[in-house]
Amino acid sequence: MSLESLRKLRAQAVETLMMELAQVTRVLTQNEQQCRDLEVQIQKDVVMYDRQSAQGLTIEAWLEWQGRIDSQQARLRRVRCEIDQAVEAWQHTKALLVEASQERRLLDLVADKRSEAQRAEAGRQEQRTTDEAASRRYSIGKASHS
Repeated sequence: MSLESLRKLRAQAVETLMMELAQVTRVLTQNEQQCRDLEVQIQKDVVMYDRQSAQGLTIEAWLEWQGRIDSQQARLRRVRCEIDQAVEAWQHTKALLVEASQERRLLDLVADKRSEAQRAEAGRQEQRTTDEAASRRYSIGKASHS
């Protein structure tokens, strides 16, 4: 596989990983917002529950409140689990992106060195051609004066 092909593949990998990282970041942000919203709602419901229980609750109302709060806490645990998974995915994707970026920079450096070497060789070849032409002119000029 050519160096240019490797560079293109690595550039595509970097771009793909950047898009994946953006997607994971978006999911993480949404989950964090959902977590904050659930925490606020749970807090409001606990306050409302405390008010109503101070006034006295029937067993049915108490069971309803317990079910609601338990359900909200279960949803909150699920969202926190999703946040943990998103954080792990973000860290993994970020590590892959750093690695791919380093490989891309290395391939770019190799390509630059190769281009520099080719330019230097072309310059040397041009100088040899110029030297040969000058040498022929000198030889021809010397032969015509003899």
